[in-house]
Amino acid sequence: MAVSDAQKKANKKYFDNNYKQVKLSMPIKEAEELEEHCKRFQYTKAGFIRDAIKEKIEKDISNNKR
Repeated sequence: MAVSDAQKKANKKYFDNNYKQVKLSMPIKEAEELEEHCKRFQYTKAGFIRDAIKEKIEKDISNNKR
């Protein structure tokens, strides 16, 4: 079933109001390692990166509570 123009517009409005894109550049070797890891463990690259960022933030906050 095709998506109507109204639905496309609503989806874009939701995305624009709730998401911010962040560009990430990394060395080719690291990018290839990331791709292989995500394939092996069935992660999406975006999901893996978001989870890794969340873990690092939580770790930094807990280590800084001294």
